[in-house]
Amino acid sequence: MQSAPLALNGGTPLSAEPILIHKPTITDEDIQAVNEAMRSTFVSGDGPACREFEKRLAAYLGVKHALFLNSCTTALDLAFMIKDFPEGSEVIVPNFTYTSTALGPILNNLKIVLADVRPDNGNLDIQKLESYITKKTVAICPVDYAGNPPEMDEINAIARKYGLYVVQDSAQSIGSKYKGLYTGNQADVSTFSFHGTKNMTTGEGGAIVTNDDVLADRIKIMREKGTDKYSFLTDNVTRGYYEYVDKENSYVQSNINGAMGVTQLARLEAMNAVRREIAEFYLAELSGIEGLEFLQVTDGVDTNWHLFGMLVPEDKKYWIMDALRAEGVMVNVHYTPLHRNKYFKDYGTDADFPGSMQFFNRLLRLPIYPTLTQKEREVAAEAVRKVFSNH
Repeated sequence: MQSAPLALNGGTPLSAEPILIHKPTITDEDIQAVNEAMRSTFVSGDGPACREFEKRLAAYLGVKHALFLNSCTTALDLAFMIKDFPEGSEVIVPNFTYTSTALGPILNNLKIVLADVRPDNGNLDIQKLESYITKKTVAICPVDYAGNPPEMDEINAIARKYGLYVVQDSAQSIGSKYKGLYTGNQADVSTFSFHGTKNMTTGEGGAIVTNDDVLADRIKIMREKGTDKYSFLTDNVTRGYYEYVDKENSYVQSNINGAMGVTQLARLEAMNAVRREIAEFYLAELSGIEGLEFLQVTDGVDTNWHLFGMLVPEDKKYWIMDALRAEGVMVNVHYTPLHRNKYFKDYGTDADFPGSMQFFNRLLRLPIYPTLTQKEREVAAEAVRKVFSNH
């Protein structure tokens, strides 16, 4: 039986209304919490709602310290700021990631060394990791691409072997588990994002978490313009003032955003469970299609399904993307490997990163978010089948 003509070729789209790649999940509960925070008149940073969110986030993750910030980018900046590494020291960063992973070291006068990634999931290729280590290497910054952490036991073993600091960029993996523990427990410091595209959101925002008391104490000072305001607000043992004890910047987040963090975190497990249902539906509906593969989940990982990635034939990637969009399913590519961006153009060539290029050249993303309706899921899967039957 011949399939219907593709919308790209003049056929009727499967969906008249675009099925978006992402939507944040915002409820009346979130709106009420934000409203109450605003009416309280405490709208500046590190307020009561922020402290409550930090307390609940630490308890949820099972970590000693969770500090709410204005972005994951600033969390990565702080992660290196607190260490005072010698200028020019080297930090290993995956080549396939968002620029913030690299900016953390760069903003602290450190040199990044781009490392290749696995072609089947975009995570740091641990088989190549030691080849990037030199006498100047001080840290490794693995990324949990798509909510799927890399092999952290192996990365930590290599870090211990060479005495390296580990900063895990967990921007996408809130609620994911690695060998039974939530991400946030596997590195010296981990960073999270609550941007509007993430599994839970505070609009803009992030967090830095650690089990190291010394690092946490320094973060509290550095994120608040180098002051001891955190202890002043907590203990209030001075007579109405706090001291300037260091130099740094303002990375605290508004109490309004903290209020939203509390309500979003309370629903995180339920929202992630819906993402899992959608991913399982896609896998069941789309498995067995010739030329179509899916991202390999790391052994021992329970992913939060932040993204649903498909690996398609390299020579058909953009045609498939255009064909699916014409059907009304707004699939998208994701990161361009760092070395292909203007700022990072001197860090290597395509030949230096075969895994990154293979992954990037095949990757497309399907819509996945809690408010994606059953009908939209079915249309998305049907569109993939339709396009692949005509490609």
